[in-house]
Amino acid sequence: MYDLGKAPQLGRFSYVIICMMIIEIKIRKGIELGTWQGIGGAITEATAYNYAKLNPSKKRQLLDAYFSKNGLDYRWGRLSIGGNDFCLKPYEYTKRVDLSDFSIEHDEKWMLPMLGDILRKKSLCLVATPWSPPKCMKFTLGNFSVLKPWCYDEYAKYIRRWLEEYAKKGVKINYLTPQNEPRAAQIWESCVYSYRAQKKIAYRYLAEELKNLNTKILLWDHNKRNLTRIAGKLFSGKYVTEFGRDKKIAGLCYHWYNGSFPDEMWQVRQKYPEIMMLSSEMCCGFSPYDEQGWQKDAKLYLRELFADINTGTSAWIDWNMLLSWQGGPSYCKNFVKSPIILNKTEDDFILTPIYHALKKFATLFPAGSEVVRCEYNSDDIVAIVRKIKAGYKVVIANVSDQEQKVKIALNDKTKEFTLAEFEITSVNI
Repeated sequence: MYDLGKAPQLGRFSYVIICMMIIEIKIRKGIELGTWQGIGGAITEATAYNYAKLNPSKKRQLLDAYFSKNGLDYRWGRLSIGGNDFCLKPYEYTKRVDLSDFSIEHDEKWMLPMLGDILRKKSLCLVATPWSPPKCMKFTLGNFSVLKPWCYDEYAKYIRRWLEEYAKKGVKINYLTPQNEPRAAQIWESCVYSYRAQKKIAYRYLAEELKNLNTKILLWDHNKRNLTRIAGKLFSGKYVTEFGRDKKIAGLCYHWYNGSFPDEMWQVRQKYPEIMMLSSEMCCGFSPYDEQGWQKDAKLYLRELFADINTGTSAWIDWNMLLSWQGGPSYCKNFVKSPIILNKTEDDFILTPIYHALKKFATLFPAGSEVVRCEYNSDDIVAIVRKIKAGYKVVIANVSDQEQKVKIALNDKTKEFTLAEFEITSVNI
């Protein structure tokens, strides 16, 4: 495989000394955020289609790169229930409300073979998300569509049917979200839900259909702006009161695309300490592959990942696992980046700077880490803390464009050191 740019990005020191303020990281040892459950990625049709182009040896190398402990040690995966923007063309599993023609045959060409290879290698925690109900169950005007009010029950049965058919193929789903980006009308598959409608489909219909399955529900699955207000709407009101905080409702998941909003995240974590918080989608917009250019996006990944962990996120899922050199395929040309991409001849793959940043993170902050909150006074440095037997391990990344001086403070203990641009390291204290 190609491994462009691996040596320069992580752990490299600048020889130019610049005078600057010392960035201080404070460990809040009394604020424990639970167990970190690891990172993962989405197995889209685009990913599975690209995977099918590799020979058996390259496929094994790719799976090792993502799922082995020497790679990213992925623990999570995300699947689309039906088509999305990273498919070769739109598709759905039924054209009839009574589901009499329901079939997952479409997924047997690319999706299920790749999933089979992955699950034979490693058991994953899987999250499933529909981008849209079947067309027969919704009203559509241009790009705007809504689920027909009299189809809520049928739609919940449609979701359960998909879960059961996938289970027959050996793919068991741990979490379900009722709708991807429920407040967005997209040019690809989408469906808009009011907050009331989101609660109704989740608490009343899906919770009932899933009661005999080991699948729990995560709400929202959209961006983080105003998340405190959104959580208040989704965890209170008519359906929550009438049907109770059903045990099927496990928590919230969210995307990156309109900002990190750590203050909003922290307010939600403090107000709802019992819920699961999951980052379910992250990616950066497409640009032709360039090592230095993609380093900037790797820094964005680290900013988002560290901010999420430090405000209570339990797990974190990236978007596509394997895209082409052109950032696809995407039938609607919504091209983006992925941590690993195919080379131009599509017979091998490239580990990008995004991949290397995630690998360094996964090495220093493995799944199972007990997370402790920390605070820092600059956007140039991001940090997260985990408990170890001898105290605490602080994982720090310099996401600026220059060397930074850092001080870690814990009670009367301090440690000072310098980080090169884009260095990721850890310090015990």
